[in-house]
Amino acid sequence: MNKTTVLVALLSLLGLAVILFLAIYVRLGTINSPTVLDYDPWWFFRHAKEIVENDYRFPEWDTLSYYPPGRPTEPYPGWSYTIALLYKFAQKFSPTITLTYIAKISPLILIGLTVFVAFLFGRLISNYLAGLSLALFSVLATTLIGVSMAGYSDSDVVVVFYTFLSLFTYFLLIKNLHNKRKAIPLLIITVVANLIFIFNWGAGWLPSILMLATIPSFFVYKIFEGMLHLKKLNFNWRYALNETRHIAIFLLITLLILNVIGFFLGFSTMFHSLLGGLGFTGIAGEPLIVNISVAELQKINIFTKEGFFAVAVRVGLLPTILTFFGLPLLVIYKLFRKQKLSFFEIFIIMWAIISFYLISSGVRFSLLFSIATSTAAAYVIGNLFDFLKNKNQLLVASAIGILFVLVIILIGDAIKVGQASSGTWISQNWYDALDWLKENADKDSLVATWWDPGHIISGYTGLKVHADGAHCGTQCIPYNHNTRIRDMGRIFSTSNESESITIIKKYTHLTDEQCNKARTTFGEKVPEDACKDVTEVYVLATSDLIGKYFWMSCFGSFNMEKWKAGNRDTNQLCQGKNFIQIPFVNFDRSGLPVYSNNFMTITLLQNDTKLLAVLNVPSQGIRNTLVKDVVFYQTGTEQISQVSGGNPLDAMIWIDPSFRAIIFMEQGVRDSVFTKMFFFVGKELTGFELVYSNPEVKIYKAEIG
Repeated sequence: MNKTTVLVALLSLLGLAVILFLAIYVRLGTINSPTVLDYDPWWFFRHAKEIVENDYRFPEWDTLSYYPPGRPTEPYPGWSYTIALLYKFAQKFSPTITLTYIAKISPLILIGLTVFVAFLFGRLISNYLAGLSLALFSVLATTLIGVSMAGYSDSDVVVVFYTFLSLFTYFLLIKNLHNKRKAIPLLIITVVANLIFIFNWGAGWLPSILMLATIPSFFVYKIFEGMLHLKKLNFNWRYALNETRHIAIFLLITLLILNVIGFFLGFSTMFHSLLGGLGFTGIAGEPLIVNISVAELQKINIFTKEGFFAVAVRVGLLPTILTFFGLPLLVIYKLFRKQKLSFFEIFIIMWAIISFYLISSGVRFSLLFSIATSTAAAYVIGNLFDFLKNKNQLLVASAIGILFVLVIILIGDAIKVGQASSGTWISQNWYDALDWLKENADKDSLVATWWDPGHIISGYTGLKVHADGAHCGTQCIPYNHNTRIRDMGRIFSTSNESESITIIKKYTHLTDEQCNKARTTFGEKVPEDACKDVTEVYVLATSDLIGKYFWMSCFGSFNMEKWKAGNRDTNQLCQGKNFIQIPFVNFDRSGLPVYSNNFMTITLLQNDTKLLAVLNVPSQGIRNTLVKDVVFYQTGTEQISQVSGGNPLDAMIWIDPSFRAIIFMEQGVRDSVFTKMFFFVGKELTGFELVYSNPEVKIYKAEIG
């Protein structure tokens, strides 16, 4: 080993140490959270807890989610098992360590491993510099940082780690295909690595799907390459077949073995996974209606300035630029120089195209896109410096300088994202409300609210929930996700309290026919108590639902028949309404407070003991119109001013006690059950009893008879 090789290795180790430090450092801002963070991490934490308490056996049925009767547990509990086994291992050294603490540091452990596996993959496909670049780009992508902070024990970091591990084994196999002594063991390792990925994430078939898609793409390209090199319009099938055959045979054998074993292990096959993914994006099957309310699943045009930066800010400007511009230039350069493109180069082009298509369907897919762009960017950098190393030193120095500046920007953005991620903590008001439920609710009660907090409620309290964020289609019998979210939207958005109670009662008892349908579908997985009647129902009206009210009212009035017929126009599918929040802007010439947003202005004025609101909406022809009801607070006491004469607008203005903002409510919003629950703490309700209240959470016990 010469001195240059040793120096490169030492510098690489130093670079890895710096990247590892940065990867952990930017994620430590939430380490002191008393529990895991946000919503989805609770799903994995709860199942890890069940595994530990069930002598490390995973239950076949989940009675806490989508009750009644619950749902079958998914055959991909690998991440929850990882957390549970890390806990078991840690207890040998520190018996007092808690499962919560292990769940909090588990993302940090896996992100540290990701640094090394990304480096190995980058070095395999190019060189040391590509390995360091890939490690840096992948772990500091802002889209990953926000979902892999300390305490954020969601599966996102699992996806990144195992994607790199799976691809590393695939391409290590391809590199050693001509060495039979190595190829067979590497084939086995590849199958095992990919099975572990699938065990951790149901869509872990993705690397295998990409490999399969690359085989025909590589074959087609080789036909084009033959014509290009010979400068003849001649379809040289033999050349293309010779170039493709050896790789294709080994990959197809690997994929066949993987699919057969996966099928018998209950992981289905890569083709079922592909169909499931197409169904999630709405390309195939009946998608979940909840997806239209998820901001991260809205279509984006990446070719616009807004769309481009919406993506670049999540995956990093440098990887994005190098993928969109650097990779095509590298391919064009190699074509111009008549250099053969390798299987990996066709693979990375396919991967970039597919992940680009996914991200155009919504920024939720930015994590998958970031893995592809990080790899493409690292490959470009590795090739660039291979090309420049024997060139003009000024040119090399310039390239290094530009790269260094862009890397510093990347690191700065990553640190900012880490510092801003403390907002994923659960507030003390929520902890207090959950503690009340845990101490007071019957174990056979059902907790209902909008779907987002379901994971937190079941994970923290151990109580059954009406719905949660684990989207549930055909596996939820008799009421799937579409049905439950429409019902919950109606419970909150209707002005008819009796209708709300009637819908709630629907989920307190299953008929024998409904229960037998679940048992017939899932067999012995369904436990004896899965259809047990609900004894109490608690409904949570929370402050975060003010901003989500449009979708609650939309789904509560959703026309499912039009949706099934293919109509995707929200305006035709539902009647969504908003709480319109308007900030204070200034005082007018008369000293009257003025509140305004982009299209609505409200001026407050006092008439004797009444506080009046004057509305102006020029775009709708509304000028100087009084609003019928104004709610405000005087020395902490609620006051209501009502305009009785004239022709006021039948709506309500609710004034924040600080007078810093107001909320405009049209008639349907003003009279909704949610408004009565949250803003008027249930004083007009008879079928819901307020049993707990704090500024963020109001808990009601429903009268179910």
